[in-house]
Amino acid sequence: MNTQRSSATDPGAGLIAALAERDFRRLAGTLTPGVRMRALIPPGLIELTGAEDVAAKFSAWFGDAEGFELMRSGSDAVADRLHVFYRLRVKKPGNVPKIVEQHLLCVLDADRIDGLDLVCSGFRPDEAAESSTTRS
Repeated sequence: MNTQRSSATDPGAGLIAALAERDFRRLAGTLTPGVRMRALIPPGLIELTGAEDVAAKFSAWFGDAEGFELMRSGSDAVADRLHVFYRLRVKKPGNVPKIVEQHLLCVLDADRIDGLDLVCSGFRPDEAAESSTTRS
């Protein structure tokens, strides 16, 4: 029997909500203590173990942004994995806004993420923001 998780019990939705609020302590709570993360990001592969280290990596990517907007996101099952994705508009101090999209395929242990494989677009130019500033 296949059961659909509610948003209250979906660890992917919990991770997205914590990220959207940049609550990295809460984000760590969506992970098991021994979570393993492999991430393919520009400039290459990184591997981390442990909820605190993984949450710290998300904080390093997004914690210092002065502008931060969740543009779209989702979480759904792919067989025995959980697919989590989100697109963000991020403005770092002294820079123009950028768009970043990440996709995670997660292994679950009860209602927490025990493993995640992440692929990232990198921080890409936000052409909509750039064209509006050149027209001003």
